[in-house]
Amino acid sequence: MPAFKLILVGLPILLGLFMIGNGCVTFAGPSIVLRNFALWGYPVGFHRVTGGFLVLVGLLLVIPATSLVGAIGSTMIMLAAVATLIRARDWAHLPVAIILAVASVAAIAIHG
Repeated sequence: MPAFKLILVGLPILLGLFMIGNGCVTFAGPSIVLRNFALWGYPVGFHRVTGGFLVLVGLLLVIPATSLVGAIGSTMIMLAAVATLIRARDWAHLPVAIILAVASVAAIAIHG
């Protein structure tokens, strides 16, 4: 399989698997997640909302028929994450959020 075609197929799947994993950890709410959500100004329990949405978009990304919807949802979540990190001046987490936002936009472009 040519490398370009592998990227076209693999990017949404890899992004989806990452979102599912991150969503599960976020939903479970280990102490570092709870501390970060508090530092970012979110109410107690909001990590479960975020984790649930991450798992949902991840599942949508790995299913070819719903991959575009998952990519759009992933982009929205990651843009909100970038905005949150900038507002909170959490520069340490920002590079990863930007990379995931770019990957999400690329996943949309694959379908376009």
